[in-house]
Amino acid sequence: MVSIDREAPLRFLSTGYEPTDCIAVFLKTYRTGDTAQRIVSVPDAASPRFQGWLRYLNAQHWNVYVSVNAVRPGRSRTREAIEDIRHVFLEEDSDGLGLLAALTTRSDLPPPSYVLHSSPGRVHVFWRVRGFDSDAVETVQKRLARELRSDAAATSCAQTTRLPGFANHKRDAPWTVTIEYLHVSDSARRHGLGKALIAEAVAWAEHESCLHLAVVAPAIAREANRFLARLGLGQAGVLRFANTHTVRRRLNAEHAPNLLALLSSRRSAIARRAVSSRAEPESAGK
Repeated sequence: MVSIDREAPLRFLSTGYEPTDCIAVFLKTYRTGDTAQRIVSVPDAASPRFQGWLRYLNAQHWNVYVSVNAVRPGRSRTREAIEDIRHVFLEEDSDGLGLLAALTTRSDLPPPSYVLHSSPGRVHVFWRVRGFDSDAVETVQKRLARELRSDAAATSCAQTTRLPGFANHKRDAPWTVTIEYLHVSDSARRHGLGKALIAEAVAWAEHESCLHLAVVAPAIAREANRFLARLGLGQAGVLRFANTHTVRRRLNAEHAPNLLALLSSRRSAIARRAVSSRAEPESAGK
């Protein structure tokens, strides 16, 4: 039986939205196909009573989703009901690690604000944003989905995501939805937050009697790497990611015959046969 993290949904609600926002909470059970929906304020969604109701339904194999962006009060979570854009959002349902690896190579993109793991290999990527309207965010999401080969169907501003901390019951084996908060926003830097995050990791490592601490930072994040180096975290190796299909294709190419060399050898063989055939009549006349 999977465990429910009671703090995870509260942190996501307080981080991903403004206190005055309303959001759509959507529930579905794949056992019967039944659905339910509530449009509630963020404080109401985080209330003990509402969270208890969600935990009860989740224990009955209902999946818990929330709108990626804020919606207008009412009964709808359609595109027309979107009130404010809170995230640029991408979804990858087959190669989550590949998408995350691809993002580390994009110097034109800031690091994601957080990454949600809905089940093994499946991720939702969020950038917390301000100043976008529906058309603008959909244009960005469609472009990123095309360039990064993520799910092109998940680019509507009315997209939903899973609420962290609850169980994903879509497949046979349930899975606890988890989330990683990866990025200190520019406006919050120089206030010791990065050091506090590392200190918390060190405290946990000491509690668990871990002798070493490993941190992964994008190679292009120069400021982050300098900060980690100042704390004594040296480079121990190079971490590389790739799509499994890509590696298989490259491996096959390594063992494939060299086409130019093959053509050259065939031309040489033809030339030798031609020389040999011209020489045969002359030898016969001697």
